[in-house]
Amino acid sequence: MEYSFTNVWGQSWVMYKKSWLMLTAGVVIFLVANIPTQISNLAQNGLLFGQQKNPDQPAWSAISGGVGCFILIYSIFVLLPLLAGLIWMGLRAARGQSPTIGDILRGYRRFPTVLGTYVLVHILILIPLILALAVFAAIIFFGVGFEIFKDGIQQQDFDSFSLAAFLGAGAWTLICLVLTYWIGLRTSFALLVVVDESISARGPLACIEMSWKMTRGRALSLLGLFITVGIMTFATFFACCLPVIGLGYPLALTMYGLAYNMLLNRDGFTDQYNNQFANPPTDAPS
Repeated sequence: MEYSFTNVWGQSWVMYKKSWLMLTAGVVIFLVANIPTQISNLAQNGLLFGQQKNPDQPAWSAISGGVGCFILIYSIFVLLPLLAGLIWMGLRAARGQSPTIGDILRGYRRFPTVLGTYVLVHILILIPLILALAVFAAIIFFGVGFEIFKDGIQQQDFDSFSLAAFLGAGAWTLICLVLTYWIGLRTSFALLVVVDESISARGPLACIEMSWKMTRGRALSLLGLFITVGIMTFATFFACCLPVIGLGYPLALTMYGLAYNMLLNRDGFTDQYNNQFANPPTDAPS
């Protein structure tokens, strides 16, 4: 079936009903695994508050740094692979297959590629943000001058040149933010390519390239899809905690997998790409 916003919404409910129990179980496992990071975040916030109250206690800072390191390591080696496995379960449901609990460990089978792809995608997304901050600061410094902000912005300080520089900096920042979201949309399926056993793409760059090609010409449609899926998930969250676990998240996973599968199968895209990466994967399941 050809990818479209309406096709994804129209078919996802049927796929969801067939696999909602396993998808819900996967979501529960992921949320339970996320509990240590939430507790650690609360503890770190408490430590930072204690440091503000008692700045002469160096132990507060050291402990807070240790907690931060734990959150980073735990997120990399536990949450990231489980997230990859969770979206793999959603793809299996979208393909009419029966996901299993063991599928949530799929990310560990290709963990180096999962990690490399995740890092590279975020680097690509951060590049426009860094450009936005750097150019914005330069325009403000040379075009307006930081002295204007010293005691608060005064209307009389803004001559025509300063106002033009300030508006130019804002316009540049807006352009970079749009570019950031566009890169995020074009690379939104890279992690799913990594764990998809039907794809022969190897390495983070190949997975990002495939996501980039398969989303060509579909960025606006995907933006609308992701926004509506986010609204649906948000609505189920406010309805009650249980619907967001049993309906919102699993249905969102199914829609994500269904959109990926429709884009993957259009115009023989899969065969063309697999021919490009003809070498058999070394970590394929036996």
